[in-house]
Amino acid sequence: MIKKVIKIEHNGQAKDYVALSWFDMQKPNLSAVSEKEIFFIMKVKFTHLHENDVLVCEDGHRIQVKKSEDEIYVFEFKDHVDFARAAYEIGNRHQPVCIEDYKITVLDDISLSDIVLHLKDEDKVSVTKTQGYFRPNGKSHHAH
Repeated sequence: MIKKVIKIEHNGQAKDYVALSWFDMQKPNLSAVSEKEIFFIMKVKFTHLHENDVLVCEDGHRIQVKKSEDEIYVFEFKDHVDFARAAYEIGNRHQPVCIEDYKITVLDDISLSDIVLHLKDEDKVSVTKTQGYFRPNGKSHHAH
């Protein structure tokens, strides 16, 4: 049986949980399976999920949202020009990004594959593909 989420509570209590990627937490329509193998669906307007939100189903079942690790790329730069150029190119793809001092972290996304290949060939750039918790700057994933 599929349960329907009717309400989202912030920082409530639950005895079940679901681990979601950063991208899944941004979706207005979501179907997933909890740790206790509860299938649920959710439609949300004008918001996205946060870690520790509690999804309340129509029958009262409560599921806490946990953040899962994502496949990410970490680019570390030795040169400010390469850093700025990469940030500009990634920004033109409208991808969520975490920018720090001479370091850019992005989700592994096919739309960035050409940029990743190019940066791997640069001597002054370190490219690492890893698993990690993605935390983009500001409201970097938006609609126009």
